[in-house]
Amino acid sequence: MSETPPTAGPARGRSGWPADLPSVLFLLGVAANTALIASIEHPGLRVLLVVLQALLLMGCQEAKHQCVHRNFLRSRRTNDLVGTLCAALVGVNFVAYRSYHFRHHQAPCTDDDPEGRLYALSWRTRWIWLLAPLEVPWVAFHLNRVAWPMVPARQHTARGAAAACGLAFAVLLGMLAWRFPHVVLWAYAIPLLLFSWIDFPQTQAEHYGAAVLPSGCRHDPCAVTNDLVLPAGLGWLTLHGSLHRVHHRHPGLRWFEAPARLREDASAVPIPYAAFVRRWWAEGPRRWAAASA
Repeated sequence: MSETPPTAGPARGRSGWPADLPSVLFLLGVAANTALIASIEHPGLRVLLVVLQALLLMGCQEAKHQCVHRNFLRSRRTNDLVGTLCAALVGVNFVAYRSYHFRHHQAPCTDDDPEGRLYALSWRTRWIWLLAPLEVPWVAFHLNRVAWPMVPARQHTARGAAAACGLAFAVLLGMLAWRFPHVVLWAYAIPLLLFSWIDFPQTQAEHYGAAVLPSGCRHDPCAVTNDLVLPAGLGWLTLHGSLHRVHHRHPGLRWFEAPARLREDASAVPIPYAAFVRRWWAEGPRRWAAASA
């Protein structure tokens, strides 16, 4: 099986913006908001910044995803470094995740899709949304365990370096929690809790309701993928990660071009966030029944 989908890699921007400016501004925004949380003591303003930080954490996870496709920054090394750091925020090995994610692109919603193992283990109760913060480390553990052996031998050194980066981040986080517990609490721990609850419907929506085909079969990716539209402005904070159908149709598209591509697609039927939440509550969590079962 090919390691990299043929459409992976940055597409040329059509917006006329300097190629990396939106991504750089996003990273500067994350750094600035973190610094503000660490320095501001006004409780009301801090709450607002913490909510903003949760949305920016969603953006960091989409940055990780964009870095997998090398769409986030033009420099390959910088792109991979940013992806490794963003993945470390939730305990994921970036190199292993790349191999895992490319296999998903090659066979979405089939028995060959590695995401199936994750959703097959998921609880069927709607209470799973309440437990979303516990899913963050659980998903990271499962993903790392499944994806680790998928990495080609020539990338084992990079996989080990990503693991070392994740360990270094955990050690640094522990040191900061010992020395500056309030900063870690307000800038990372609480935003991570909020992130998990806000992001949960988005991850459920990606391929919600799709039938699973047997191994070797192929779906039209656009037929089994959804675009979830967030309330006005929030897509720019989260890097439009909810426009999943757009991404599957154009994997080389840069994140800030996704809204325009959605508007151009006459076949698209985007789902408002609130509408999907109502559907999810009525129908329950995303299910996965292997076609070969």
